[in-house]
Amino acid sequence: MKKRPLLSYSYRAIEILLILSVTIGVLAIGISSHDNAEMGGLLNSWIVAILWLWFISLPLFAIYIASFIRSIPPVSIYKKIVLSLHILNVALWFIFYIFLPKPNPCDAALMEEHYRNHHADMYDLVRYVRNSLDDSCSIVLQYRDDKLLEFTIRNKRDYKECKEIQNENKLDTILHSVGLSMQKLKEIQSKMHKAGIVGIEINKCPKFHWMENSILLFRWYGVNRYQYALYDHPMTENERDDVLRLHQFILYNDSVVFESYGGYPGGRGFPDKDEFENRMGRPNQE
Repeated sequence: MKKRPLLSYSYRAIEILLILSVTIGVLAIGISSHDNAEMGGLLNSWIVAILWLWFISLPLFAIYIASFIRSIPPVSIYKKIVLSLHILNVALWFIFYIFLPKPNPCDAALMEEHYRNHHADMYDLVRYVRNSLDDSCSIVLQYRDDKLLEFTIRNKRDYKECKEIQNENKLDTILHSVGLSMQKLKEIQSKMHKAGIVGIEINKCPKFHWMENSILLFRWYGVNRYQYALYDHPMTENERDDVLRLHQFILYNDSVVFESYGGYPGGRGFPDKDEFENRMGRPNQE
């Protein structure tokens, strides 16, 4: 007789912890998302993780669904609490999704239009950064919603994460280690704004052939980022073939590639890739 109440209390403890874990997860996704597209992308990442760990997630999912069904009708205080938590989880998700910003989608046509209008500013930005950096040094600088997302510099020996550095003197010392300065950093930021770019990844005299390009981040859409890869030289036939085989890349010309990277499987690529490549006379290669 004593085992049944013990099992019942154990099940209830697991049930409440599971529901509260979902609540914490929804809050974490909602608070960390910049827009509702990113919220959907993070949810997809969770779904992929759940599918991979099915031997753990399937029993928990069964408990969660059974918990909801068993709480109807809410004839006891405990069932009312359980049902209220389930409703709270659904409500939180819809509240975040409705009130988070709704970004404009990005596609290849938009990237082409921007490149045509700003390519001179984009190459001016790359030249300025390259001329400012010392040999074998690089900089990664990314913004999102006008907030600094990543700021890393690399010299010949190591790399420094500069995002959290508030002391200007300390930051200026680190910048000088790669040939930059606070004044040059402000000029880089100004040129990024003029080129309509929110991020850069630029190397000077890289050691590896595959690093001989400059990455200019154009736009975020959820967990997807859309960027230009400007190559230092016309790509070889093998390099062009490699680009054409990847569905998240579009070969614009022999030295420019449009790239789309997502944060979850299937969440990358250009929605108008087929139409765009057919218009350019380059049908997709299977």
